[in-house]
Formats: sequence, C-alpha cells, structure tokens
Amino acid sequence: MVVGIIGMLAIGLAGYVASRRAGEAEAMNDMRERTKIVANTVVEPNLSVALLEGDPAALDALDAIVAERVLFGSTVRVKLWDARGRVVYSDEPRLIGEEYPLDEDKRASLWSGAVVSEISSVDGPENRFEAGNGDLLEVYFPIDGPAGEPLLYESYFDTSEVNDSSNRILRAFVPIMLVSLVLMQAMHLLLAWALDRQLSRARVERERLLQRAIEASDTERRRIAADLHDGVVQDLAGTSFAIAAAAETAAAESSVLAADLRSASVGTRRSLQSLRTLLVDIYPPNLETNGLLPALTDVLAPANALGIETELIAPDRVDLPLDISALVYRVVHEAVRNVIRHADATTLRVTIEVEPRRVVAVVADDGRGFRPSDPSPGGHLGLRVMSDLTADAGAHLRIVAEPGAGSTVTLEVPR
Repeated sequence: MVVGIIGMLAIGLAGYVASRRAGEAEAMNDMRERTKIVANTVVEPNLSVALLEGDPAALDALDAIVAERVLFGSTVRVKLWDARGRVVYSDEPRLIGEEYPLDEDKRASLWSGAVVSEISSVDGPENRFEAGNGDLLEVYFPIDGPAGEPLLYESYFDTSEVNDSSNRILRAFVPIMLVSLVLMQAMHLLLAWALDRQLSRARVERERLLQRAIEASDTERRRIAADLHDGVVQDLAGTSFAIAAAAETAAAESSVLAADLRSASVGTRRSLQSLRTLLVDIYPPNLETNGLLPALTDVLAPANALGIETELIAPDRVDLPLDISALVYRVVHEAVRNVIRHADATTLRVTIEVEPRRVVAVVADDGRGFRPSDPSPGGHLGLRVMSDLTADAGAHLRIVAEPGAGSTVTLEVPR
C-alpha cells in the first residue's frame, strides 16, 4: 500500500509537470497563431512605401490601426524590422529609424518563413523601453513589404497570459488525472486486500495440513513404540533373564557353556538397551507430563553409558509452552545423538537459559569437530534436520565447529 501511494504521488507529480509544460506550450502556440493572424490581416495589408520611408502621415495611420486592433490584452509592444535591422515601425515612435543587428533567431525567422517565439529578458538596447515589464514573450513572423521586400513583424506579450492559459489547462486536466490516480490506487488496494486474504487462507490451510501431518506422524510413532515395547522389548527382557538363569545352572557342569550363556545374556541386554534408546527416538517422552528437564536427562543417559562425561545446566524449574519445550528437546536430542555417533568426545555439556523474551539451548562438546560448510558422505543430515526444525518454528540455529576443536550448537527460540 505504501509503495502504491508513493508511486501514485510520483506519477501525479510527473503528470503535473508534464501538464504545466503542455499548458505553456499550448499558450505559446496560441500567441504564435495570434501574431501570425495580426501580421497577415492587420499589418501587412496596411503597409506602404511611404511608411517604409518614414512618412509621418503613413505612420500615424498605421498607429491608429495598431492601437485599435493590436494593442489589447497582453500585447505590450509591436515592431517591424527590415532585413538590415532597421526598425521601420513601432508603437514606440522613439525606436523608428534606429538600426540594431538582427540576432540569429530573427534572421532565421526572416529567411525561413517560420514563426519563432522565446521568453526574453528584454535587456538589449532595442528593448530599453520595455525593460520595466519584466520578462516578455517575443514572437517573430516574416511578412512581405509593399514592394515584396522581406520584413519581420515582432510582437511582445506579457508572460502573465501564458501563465493564465497554462493554469486554465491545468485546472481542466489535473482533476481528471487525480481522480484517475485515486481510482487506480483504490483498485490496487482492493487487489492487495484480496491477495492478502487469499494468502492468509492459504497459510491457515498449510498450517492445518502441517498440524494434521504432525498429528498423524505422532500417532504412527506412538503405535510403533507401543508395539515394540509390548512385543520385542518384553520378549528380549524375558530371554535375557532366561539366559542368565541358564548360565547359573550350567556353571556347575561346564564353565565353557556358562561363559557362552553369560556372553549371550550380555548381548541380549545390550540389544534390549538399544531398543529402549530407539523407543525414545521414535516417540519422545511426554514433555507435557514429565517436563523438559527429565526428558533431557534421558537424552544424556546413552552418552553416560558410553563413558562420556555429561553435564546438564538448567534452572531448577523450567515452565515453557509445549511447542517451545518440544523444539528444544528435539534440537538438543539431535545434537547429542550426533555427538555420540560422530564426535568421539569425552565431555558433553547441555545448557538451558530461560529469559523473558527468549529461550537459549547450547550443546557443546570437545570432540573431533568438523566444518559445517564441507560436504560429507551423510550430507550432515542431522544438521539439516535441526535447521529445518528451527526454520519451521521461526527460531534461530547457530553452529560453531572446527576440526579438532569440538562443536557448539546454539538454539534461540523467541518467546
């Protein structure tokens, strides 16, 4: 809307300037036509050889005609030049008979037959009697003398008439232009409003579909986790206990068989632990019931089991909306899993900071590190997963890592 208003103002200003120039051009064209008509119908038919020779009676006769039919309105001065630059007639009698060099515009008009007009500052010696009128519009038009000799008729007009004519054109055109621009802007606003509503509906629909997809995914994860927990996990637990009991029974008869059974029991328990870890990955703990800190403690448990020194730094009580808790949990979980799988670290620290306007989660390790910009066989899938999670939630993820210097993953979630 703002861009449209700015565009409308720019177009309006350009249109105003163009209209004023068009008005001035039209007004000057009117003056040229008036000069041409007066020269052809009033001055030229009343020229005589006696006038050109300076006969007082002939000059008086033309003076009367000019005073009655030419000097009205904005016309300030009239002059008639011959080819030598001599003023053969003027309504200012003190100029008659004086000679001044014709400038380039006057010579061009005299020999080309064209009507020439220009705004003059009337500062030349031939214009000394018009100096008190300010800038004037000069119009030249060539006519034929009584013997066919070329003469140049010149009229001086007050520029106020040019301005008045330009203003009249502006007053007629500007309202039309403004109404058109306002209607165009109103149409743009209606289109923008309709587009905004359409985008809003599409955004709501996308969010609804995304929520359905998340709910369907959670339902499927919950079903898979329940099937594994009630089926394979229970069977492996029973098998582990049975093998351990069998190992104790076999110990009295064969040490070799007992050792094999104990080894099978350890392998079974290890598989059982892996399955339980997978259950946590497939279906995270209930954050709404248990809270974020217990869930993060469970996330660090596999690292502890591998001998990695872990530390969880967080407030004693963390009360966050469920969506923020879920995002923090997922990003920390993914970062910890990457450390366990790839970093070969000895220490792992998770820090949670809860501030009034944001929540900050930091996962730092002292492992082998990496370059986030370098391609890897796995394509840094874990990093892409975390980036997608944070981007979808409108959060900010920063990863700082160098080979041999460990890595730090920082998540900032606005509240």
